[in-house]
Amino acid sequence: MVTTAASPLLVFLVWLGPIPGALALKPLAPVRRCYVPLFREGGCTRLQVLLGAEFGLNRYGQETTAQRLCLKKLREAMLNKFRTSPVGGNTFVFAQGICDLWNCSSADALTGTSGNQRSSSEQHNSTPSVFSELCEYQELNPGPGIRRSPVFVKLWEWNYVDIGQECQDFLGPNGFDAVQVSPVTEHKLGPQWWTKYQPVSFSLSSRSGSMEDFAHMVAACRASGVQVMVDLIINHIATPCRDGRGTSSGTPCVGWNGSLYGNRRLAGARGWDAAGPEHFNHLEGSLMENCIVGPPSWTCKAGSIDVTDCSCCSCDFLKLPDWNTGLRAVHDMHLRHVQELHDIGVTMLRIDLSLFESIADLSNVLSSVPWDFVYQEWWWEKPDPMRHRYIGHFRDITYRYLITHYLGNSTLEKLPEALTLSRGHDQIRPETSVYPIAFHDGRTWKANPGNATYKNGLEFHQQQKFILAWPQGSSILLWGGFGWSSMSDGPPGCFRGEQHCQPEPVFQDGQAQCMTTPRESPLPADLAMKRTWVCEHRWEGVAGLIEFRKACRGLAVTRTWKAPEVFAGRLAFRAGEDCFAALVRGYNTQLQSEWGHLGNWLLDGLDVGLPSGRYCDLGSLPTQRGWDRKRCPRQVVIGTDGRILSGIVLEGDLLAIHVGGRMS
Repeated sequence: MVTTAASPLLVFLVWLGPIPGALALKPLAPVRRCYVPLFREGGCTRLQVLLGAEFGLNRYGQETTAQRLCLKKLREAMLNKFRTSPVGGNTFVFAQGICDLWNCSSADALTGTSGNQRSSSEQHNSTPSVFSELCEYQELNPGPGIRRSPVFVKLWEWNYVDIGQECQDFLGPNGFDAVQVSPVTEHKLGPQWWTKYQPVSFSLSSRSGSMEDFAHMVAACRASGVQVMVDLIINHIATPCRDGRGTSSGTPCVGWNGSLYGNRRLAGARGWDAAGPEHFNHLEGSLMENCIVGPPSWTCKAGSIDVTDCSCCSCDFLKLPDWNTGLRAVHDMHLRHVQELHDIGVTMLRIDLSLFESIADLSNVLSSVPWDFVYQEWWWEKPDPMRHRYIGHFRDITYRYLITHYLGNSTLEKLPEALTLSRGHDQIRPETSVYPIAFHDGRTWKANPGNATYKNGLEFHQQQKFILAWPQGSSILLWGGFGWSSMSDGPPGCFRGEQHCQPEPVFQDGQAQCMTTPRESPLPADLAMKRTWVCEHRWEGVAGLIEFRKACRGLAVTRTWKAPEVFAGRLAFRAGEDCFAALVRGYNTQLQSEWGHLGNWLLDGLDVGLPSGRYCDLGSLPTQRGWDRKRCPRQVVIGTDGRILSGIVLEGDLLAIHVGGRMS
């Protein structure tokens, strides 16, 4: 053990001990995953080194439990130092068997250590991970010379066996950082997609698979370099079945895995997750009634337009019984749930309905774990800085609407504005945002050029390519879902009237049964309504564009081409000195546009200023797995003067090349 002096204490807001019944918690600051090494120099001082088997792998073969123990030791050290001297820790370095506690004087001191210095953690026999209160989640530029480009994908309603195989076969080899999975707790019966968002216990068995399937999937994904992100539902439970409505005191309803529940009651499945009306928010004098949040205002008070003050946090969202998170019993239940997910190896979370949860209550559950990433479901509201400080990033859906506005507009006049895109919501900073190209509440029943949906066919595909190619933005969330003919449809294999349906697997005989890459806009009506796996993230060129984004995100746009320099409906840009992309608007029969087919764009003679060589058009590359850089579906040749000798952008497509993608 090593203990040395350090800089003045950076105060943590911590929960200091048991309080019977109701809690009165202050927000608890998270300790987040950093993406820099930690060194002896640079304003960071080591406090203690803890060694032992307790910092080894858990029964799932994961190091996550030990990381959480290291966080606990860090907070204990901080508290002890607070009582004896003005010294406290805010950072820990973890490697298997080792918990290394530090205090850094500032974020600059922490990130300033990321040069080519010698590591101070000489005992670390594996690659260490750094966690600190000073880091932001998924920092894009965590230290000098480091540039990150997080890309996630939501595999909507995929089962766990298929997700594990997808991580091994496609996500890992193609550079995806994480996979977001649908809610994992046991849910109410029914074939609709939304049943997964109505939990009836904290069992981890659902129509996506068993708890064992889930643990195997997490292990397979992490072994492939892909982290797992869970859509966390701790705001509410399911509405009761017909027999459980009213003031019934029983639990006549049956969940997916056989757990019983009723109106504001859970029988529980784990021995620690039973609950009664007293565990939920309710009106004064009536345990079975509560205020409601719902349309048209989506607030709990007539005439109110602001819910960011948490004034509606104690109401039932769409009549879903709302947990009283200020109770110790509820706090402990939720704490046990998230810590179990972390034990299994889950390192990232999406917080469903975060807007309707208390910052203090939620942070005291989440901040018990050193997460790699947490982001919140968010709509159009002005973000509360406290939510970012204590909970996590925000989903920003404005960014994707701007892309569809520029690339799916009925006129060509808006297209050049895509080259000015720098952010989405004007009050959510890009570095604290997650930009989804699609999300389940943003779907439409049929093709709609104003909305990003697979039903738009080739046009949607160009838009998801652009969100990857454009060097602005932050964390990108792609989509791999299924086709629907009704807005309530669940996954393929779950048909109306089937209460305990069995979704069709994505993989059959080792091959993904996905919709092929579309060639027209919109999709033919029969295909747009077909109940099948769509797998938008697998469409040709997405994998190649991830390679492009990893190389080019964050680079300044140094040259643009747009009308009238080039024909209307075409645009191109160079990022830095090494990256170039170009696109041509496609023809959408639904728009009845005046311009008709624009045709392909022959790039021959265009002065792009890149080094000479033969490049792979990454917008045409179906997968990076096994790519030997000798072959590519479409190629671009650049001469010694920086001009393109041969290259073509197909109508409705996007071309992307960078220096690191030159062919051998």
